Amino acid sequence: MSPPSCAQPLSDEAWSDGYAYVERMIQDWKSGANRFDGPGERLVGAFDEGKLIGFCGLTRDPYTSENAGRIRHLYVDLAHRHIGIARALVAQTLDGASIWFPRVRLRATPASRSFYELLGFQPVDEPEATHVKRLG
Repeated sequence: MSPPSCAQPLSDEAWSDGYAYVERMIQDWKSGANRFDGPGERLVGAFDEGKLIGFCGLTRDPYTSENAGRIRHLYVDLAHRHIGIARALVAQTLDGASIWFPRVRLRATPASRSFYELLGFQPVDEPEATHVKRLG
């Protein structure tokens, strides 16, 4: 999957929905700042008839010195929400991640906090994180 070419429609939709992080992911990919290609890192996509409809990434958490992963850039297009795609993307993204990361952190938007808590993430008061999940 090449985010710059297939993620632009999702970026446009996310911008109109008030979220800049999809465009940031595309720019980071283009610059090489983040390609989800480090040990244990991955970028997972969901497709409908060959069209990218959502994605979720896992990287080493750059905001902590501990060995932790970070869920990054979960996004599902508006037409495919509330049918389990985001849940499936997070599950696939975390599958096998405990080999690399004993703990995964993320920063949830206020609207997504309850979603992550349903997936077993615990609210925390940590710098640059709202939720964590222990793996393994």
